Amino acid sequence: MKPTVRNIAEKANVSTASVSLVLNDKPSRITEATRERILEAARELGYNFEEKKKKEKQIKENREEIIKSSAVIGVIRPRYYNEFLDACQKGIDQYSRVYGYHTVICAGNDTTKQTLDSIQFLKSLKVAGLIVIPPMDMNIEKNNEKLGRALKDAGIPFLLLNQAIDRVYCDFITADNKSGGYMATEYLIHNGYDKIGMIVGNREVYTCRKRIEGYKEALAFYNISIKEEYIYYGQYKRQTGYEGMKYLYDLGVKAVFAYDDEIALGVYQYAGENGLTIGKDISVVGFDDVYVSAVLTPPLTTIAQPGEQMGKKACETIINRITGKDKEAVRNTYFSPILVERNSVKMEK
Repeated sequence: MKPTVRNIAEKANVSTASVSLVLNDKPSRITEATRERILEAARELGYNFEEKKKKEKQIKENREEIIKSSAVIGVIRPRYYNEFLDACQKGIDQYSRVYGYHTVICAGNDTTKQTLDSIQFLKSLKVAGLIVIPPMDMNIEKNNEKLGRALKDAGIPFLLLNQAIDRVYCDFITADNKSGGYMATEYLIHNGYDKIGMIVGNREVYTCRKRIEGYKEALAFYNISIKEEYIYYGQYKRQTGYEGMKYLYDLGVKAVFAYDDEIALGVYQYAGENGLTIGKDISVVGFDDVYVSAVLTPPLTTIAQPGEQMGKKACETIINRITGKDKEAVRNTYFSPILVERNSVKMEK
């Protein structure tokens, strides 16, 4: 009978974790004497080292075969943990498997430098196509030119997902952010507000610009004056929501549209620390509809965008470009956002 890790651990009088580290040749602080004791126990129990090496070789060869087959799509995304981006990734993975493709994901630190490194890495793997979710600094300090040049020079079909890079012309899949911004602002207007603020991140980011356009268009349509001082710019962090709400509340603004739900959380934090109640003293609408939005007190009214469907469309588009099925001019695809109404907005009389 094949010996188990537990069998070897008992014979060598060590932990199963130590056995696993030694048998898999992982870095550890295990002394050489203990290491030899574990290996000797494994030999005495009949552990098949040759079979293990053969399996490891096969796994390596399988990985190399996947890469060589070029049935691989590279995905570049700026962050590991982001609920919306995770939904996009899920859509990409699901669609790619249906059509026999694998994905290689490069997730970085949300900078152009990291994205450029990822492009070169995926090019070296000879991936068949690239789906790129650009970083937040994509349109500053000529980063758009660097990214555009790197993508073109890679010689691989590519498209952009969620965010657009200035003057980079390719297939582009995103939500209709302008419509979402309009929808959020209109909802506040319909609830009786005419003094409405907006809390956003960097104004150079595509989705930020479009949501601001929607916000302004809604105000103009309802004959409400647009005041630039009612737009607070910061970073894409909760702290921006906190600081932005403090700034706007001091101006007498009690209804706000937050760029995303993360920023909206900062609004909730400001309210809680200052004896104010969301949905009573402050009304707020977010964007993204992440999980926590539904469990806040009160639950957050927000704009939802279909990340999974966007990911599937991106994968479908890049595969059609890879295979030559789609030879038409590049195109933009917009997905319609929807308003998810909860309890974070008070009806003003």
